[in-house]
Amino acid sequence: QGILREGLEDVKQFFKANGSCRLPLSPSLLVKGIVPRDCSYFNSNAVPLKLSFQNVDPLGENIRVIFKCGDDLRQDMLTLQMIRIMNKIWVQEGLDMRMVIFRCFSTGRGRGMVEMIPNAETLRKIQVEHGVTGSFKDRPLADWLQKHNPEEDEYEKAVENFIYSCAGCCVATYVLGICDRHNDNIMLKTTGHMFHIDFGRFLGHAQMFGNIKRDRAPFVFTSDMAYVINGGDKPSSRFHDFVDLCCQAYNLIRKHTHLFLNLLGLMLSCGIPELSDLEDLKYVYDALRPQDSDADATTYFTRLIESSLGSVATKLNFFIHNLAQMKFTGSDARPTLSFAPRTHTIKTSGRIRDVFLCHHERVFNPSKGYTYVVKVQREGPGEVVFMQRTFEEFQELHNKLRLLFPSSLLPSFPSRFVIGRSRGKAVAERRKEELNGYIWHLIHAAPEVAECDLIYTFFHPLPRDEKAAGTNPTPKPADATWARPLGKVGGEVKLSISYKNNKLFIMVMHIRGLPPLQDGNDPDPYVKTYLLPDPQKTTKRKTKVARKTCNPTYNEMLVYDGIPRGDLQQRELRLSVLSEEGFWENILLGEVGIRLRDLDLAQEKMGWFALGSRSHGTL
Repeated sequence: QGILREGLEDVKQFFKANGSCRLPLSPSLLVKGIVPRDCSYFNSNAVPLKLSFQNVDPLGENIRVIFKCGDDLRQDMLTLQMIRIMNKIWVQEGLDMRMVIFRCFSTGRGRGMVEMIPNAETLRKIQVEHGVTGSFKDRPLADWLQKHNPEEDEYEKAVENFIYSCAGCCVATYVLGICDRHNDNIMLKTTGHMFHIDFGRFLGHAQMFGNIKRDRAPFVFTSDMAYVINGGDKPSSRFHDFVDLCCQAYNLIRKHTHLFLNLLGLMLSCGIPELSDLEDLKYVYDALRPQDSDADATTYFTRLIESSLGSVATKLNFFIHNLAQMKFTGSDARPTLSFAPRTHTIKTSGRIRDVFLCHHERVFNPSKGYTYVVKVQREGPGEVVFMQRTFEEFQELHNKLRLLFPSSLLPSFPSRFVIGRSRGKAVAERRKEELNGYIWHLIHAAPEVAECDLIYTFFHPLPRDEKAAGTNPTPKPADATWARPLGKVGGEVKLSISYKNNKLFIMVMHIRGLPPLQDGNDPDPYVKTYLLPDPQKTTKRKTKVARKTCNPTYNEMLVYDGIPRGDLQQRELRLSVLSEEGFWENILLGEVGIRLRDLDLAQEKMGWFALGSRSHGTL
């Protein structure tokens, strides 16, 4: 801090002598002074400076930049240029991936400036709002976006931005082999745009712990990101859109393999250590798989998504990074609630006289469960408000209070552990009684506890409470998967059907809206096909089994070889969706028959087919 203050004095003297200057980051940025109170430093290895310059334009905001010393920013410039070219390719093909690409400029050996993106936060800061183990939880990103986008249409727009930008980041970081990915160099804007920073390692040059790669997954795609996309903890049809976006973006970049190899090849002699020989170019060649067809590449990238989503190593890496950064956290940092956009006090809100949990309600969005309607009465006539809080939010309040006060001053919190279904109605009723006892003791606790900002923030209405006031309080299901009309069976399957060189290609892409099993659990679905007539049952083909989902993604190619074009007119594709039941007979969830003569297979046919009982499907 002392060194920073001395350096800022030198910069102030420079502006006194020179009046103004243009920032190297962009000649269009003209500044006339430094703002010391807005300047600080980051806690990473190179200790970059966060600088704020005074804009020459009196109507313009201060210009904030990062100055780094100790990193070769030419590599960051090159990486950002490659991502910028990828984005241009996508936009030219009509695919806007909502990418955030910032400026970066190397001003000398091992030093340079980086643009700061406003209204953005690192995933680490978002996750640790839910505690040091926040990287293992699914809700932090969704809750943070909800906090900054309280209106339903705002939140939906933010989720859409997240889906596109997350897909673009997955493809770009995989193709360029960007490593050293942890939750301090992935950022999220309040508008939902996700982006990566700090490209000190690329082309697969991962950091090592002994003989173990630190980056074990193909790219960073974790369950809290999937939670935002799905709108809950179960796969939804929006996840299908995400997978399709990733595969489409990947295939568009693959068409320009030679462009990327040529551009990177031109840089082999520039002295960047991680781009110095043909092996580094081979990494990009292998990642782009130019020898594969689009269908094979789609299947390949879908498996990469599944592999990344199932990687515990990424979350563990995030957690270790949280622990490492704890030593840098100031002791004066006060805990805040992850779902509350701002802090409220007894002075701003008015003294609370009584709090009571009236009843619980079933909710479906962002995930299935129960919420509690809380009646808060303040001093003064007519000061009664109603709000909704979940058990997890009460638990977060208690955990944050434990950081401020010794356990002897706090009432004991109801146990989270339950035997059987943790979201059942009986459990919700029992928890209501226990939470009422907990709240009574909390607001009658010692004044330093009962009147603290955390409690007054917790019991202050959120935008979602104000919106629900005066309307039917029961939330409507956000996804038809959770609210299936009685009598509807089957769902829909998305197929891509093509014919080439006496081969029939059936790409099983996604299924949406499968019915749950009779016991209420989600099925373990797989797809089985026959090409009828087939008396000997020799044309059976199967996909892998997806676990516990009504909206599975497969992207698997089923191939029938040696089918003359003339035979297609007499053939019918019989597709069944079944749930694997182990030792018991597999359960039929729906099927469809597709007459191939009804399809013009001169070109690929792609679309959704309705599943039902034995009937002929329509596209």
